[in-house]
This record gives sequence, structure tokens and C-alpha cells, in this order.
Amino acid sequence: MKKFLFAVAIMMASTSAFAQSQHEPGSFTIQPRIGFSAADFNNTKDTKARVGLVVGPEFEYTLSNRFSIAAGINYSQQGAELDNTDIVFKNDYLTVPITANFYVLKGFALKAGIQPGMNLDYKLENDGKELDTVDDLVKAFDLAVPVGLSYEFPFGLVLDARYTLGLTKIFDEKKFQDKGFDLDSKNLTFQFTLGYKFTLF
Repeated sequence: MKKFLFAVAIMMASTSAFAQSQHEPGSFTIQPRIGFSAADFNNTKDTKARVGLVVGPEFEYTLSNRFSIAAGINYSQQGAELDNTDIVFKNDYLTVPITANFYVLKGFALKAGIQPGMNLDYKLENDGKELDTVDDLVKAFDLAVPVGLSYEFPFGLVLDARYTLGLTKIFDEKKFQDKGFDLDSKNLTFQFTLGYKFTLF
């Protein structure tokens, strides 16, 4: 029993030291993250969210006990589904969220920033079958504003929820008009991820 209590004490002390080191000014962490995204287009009445995957690492540099800067590299499945049909806009991005994080309570942070993104793939499918090759109709660059919050448990597990509001139009309007479309939409995305922080220094 004494050995068990001693082992528990060591684990608690190690966990405490690990957690404290993550928020010491000058510390730098990496956080692998994985979760889901629920994405839609704005300015549309006939679409609903497409649920997809979001995954990638996030790096965080602590400036003070309350403030840090983070930058990530994510693969994010976005797009939308057309109501009452099997048509899905599959619009996938490589995004680079850069956020300022303010720790209002121990482990609890509010965050906001800017997120450039690069379109990796675009498909329009009906019941799983690709309707058309329309990569040239989607703009290669996307810019958005992420806002959200996160909670970090003492042992390093992090729950993160953020809403991303697109600033740039998704589609090349001239090319869509040539095909009979008139679409003036931007990305709207909600993301929920689970991550784990590792202190690099």
C-alpha cells in the first residue's frame, strides 16, 4: 500500500509540474488535434451543414500566465449539403489558424485570430457519385476569422470549440454565372477538437 501511495504521489507531482511548465512564460508546446467540423455556406437558404474531419497539429508560445499565441496546420473537410437531396458540396482545405489566447481562468482560454486557407479538393456529388469536375470554379485561397474557447485539463488533454467566419468568397462568380449559377457565398464552420499538449521547451 505504501508503494502504491508513493507511486500515486509521484504521478500527481509529475502531472502538476508538467501542467505548470506549459504555461510558464517562454514555454513552447505542440498539440496534435483531431475532431469534426460542421460546415455550411452563408447567403444560402437551401443548404445544411456538411459534417467532416479536422485534424492537425497546433503550436503555442506562452507570453505570460494569461496570454499566448498559437498557430496550427489543419486538414479541414468543409462544404455543404443541399436540402432534400443527396447532393453534397465537398470542399476541403489546408488551413493555418493563428490565434491569440487569453486564459481567463486556470485552463480556460478565449481565442480569436485570423485563418488563411488553401483549397485542396472540390467535388460536387449526388448520392456518392461525382457530378462534375469543378475545381476551377473554386477559389484557391480562403481567408477566415476563427473565434472560440478551450479547456485544458491538468494532465494535458485539451477540448477546443471554435467558430470560423469566412471573409472571402468561395466561388469564382464569373465562372458560376457562365454555368447558370449565381452564388455569392462564404464559408461558415464550427469545429470541435480533442488534443494533447506536449511541452517542447
